[in-house]
Amino acid sequence: MKSGLDPGRKSSVTFKVEKKMVAAFEGKTVHEVLSTFHLVYYAELAARRLIEPFLEEHEEAVGFEISLKHIAPTRIGETVEMIAALTKMDGKRVTCTIEARNQKGKICEGTQTQILIRKGELY
Repeated sequence: MKSGLDPGRKSSVTFKVEKKMVAAFEGKTVHEVLSTFHLVYYAELAARRLIEPFLEEHEEAVGFEISLKHIAPTRIGETVEMIAALTKMDGKRVTCTIEARNQKGKICEGTQTQILIRKGELY
């Protein structure tokens, strides 16, 4: 791991909610609001973007654990900012707090952990 990945460092991803991102199962829309599934995707992306610039040539990171609380809805057309903030590095584990906000306030919070491995170790 390259130096500089210190607690408090943040990364964010901003996205606009599209129709294809609503809560749906087997092609049937359940709610016309942003799905928890998509919140998890963007939480993983924000955490990945945080760690990626600090990976050495021989390193890779894999998702290990995620815990999100989906607090409030976000409608189609609204914008969300997903923020990952490094809270802890423990050996090969890198843990971030996760928070997402829309124009009305916080819509989700939680944690995400990645594990550092050697490239090719998964295969």
